[in-house]
Amino acid sequence: MISYESLVPFGKVDDGVLYITDSFSVECTEHDHNDCTLVSALSAYKGDSAPKIQYILSVPDVEKPAYMSHKYSMGKKESCAIQKWRVPPLFLPEMSMTLRIEIPEGTVLMIRSFEATRETTPIKTCGKYRFNAHLGFLAIAPNNTLLAFEMAAKCGFAHCIAVPKVTRDGVLVCIHDDTINKTARDANGDPPQEPIYVLDKTYEELLDWEYGSYRSPIYKGAKLPLLSEFFDICQKSGMSPMFSTHPGLTVEQWKQVKKDLAERGMLDKFHIKSFDAEILKTAYSVFGTEIDGYTLDVKKWDKSCIDALLSTGVDVSRCRVGMEVRFDDYTEQIAKDIIDAGMFAAAWDIERRDFSEYDRLFSYGVTEFTEDNHCSMGLYC
Repeated sequence: MISYESLVPFGKVDDGVLYITDSFSVECTEHDHNDCTLVSALSAYKGDSAPKIQYILSVPDVEKPAYMSHKYSMGKKESCAIQKWRVPPLFLPEMSMTLRIEIPEGTVLMIRSFEATRETTPIKTCGKYRFNAHLGFLAIAPNNTLLAFEMAAKCGFAHCIAVPKVTRDGVLVCIHDDTINKTARDANGDPPQEPIYVLDKTYEELLDWEYGSYRSPIYKGAKLPLLSEFFDICQKSGMSPMFSTHPGLTVEQWKQVKKDLAERGMLDKFHIKSFDAEILKTAYSVFGTEIDGYTLDVKKWDKSCIDALLSTGVDVSRCRVGMEVRFDDYTEQIAKDIIDAGMFAAAWDIERRDFSEYDRLFSYGVTEFTEDNHCSMGLYC
């Protein structure tokens, strides 16, 4: 099993962080989802000077036809070097794995012990910075599933984003798209042949599909989670729930969300994000300043976005109000404009980021980060 402890002999530990400066190779024959988390956190590093990470999987001959099947979106060759952060190794019980790390001269690989940190601080706040788990631990697990939410909490994220949708019978569920086609699979591992909209089906009808094997066979059987189940995980772990809403909910549906959160004692931890200021305006009419706050996501920056957010009536002096701009679009002036308006500056993106990108945005005063691949996991969280 490739755990933090198994890598300690290859480096030096200082204040919970393992510093490795020399190349090494380690083999494991037993593994679980924790291994996926650790190895994928390693692969957050990027660039010519970043450590090179290679997985060599040993696959029994009898399993190779299935493993190489096009139906397995993560199917790989027997030996390969992972190029994309979004594609961690696929572990099946029959496999063994060798992990090789090549450390270029002058480079240091830093790995934080999630286990050691959880013993003292189950959910980390990272000081003045927020690192949001987008759709759960999306880099590893199927997005918007209970497993993804649980892994986000297990790895120490203080805040987790879910996307709510409403079924035909009014049930609030967690799924990113308006249709289920991207993540739903039947018993044979095949997606729906025609678009299936969440709003057109009852919750029970949507349970006819599973929502995990699109990512990997090891996640086969993952069900479409209820929004209340997401809240339960947050309540149990201490992780704060966040919404990314597209489209928005009705006033009555927002009131149901408010009731569910209040019953769990989490109303003041809740945060709502949206690309649409009108959605935030509707939500604000229900929640006011009783929740943690509101964020307007921006696909293309314009200073008028600040006015759009303020036009919702949200009181920036009584709750956290922020503007979230793409990593690449950020300039020091944009961050200054946001901060001068009494808001916090946040960054979002869907691509892998180098740690230097965080350093750049730190220097601008950006304090909140949301990105699918959780580059921050290895060092900052």
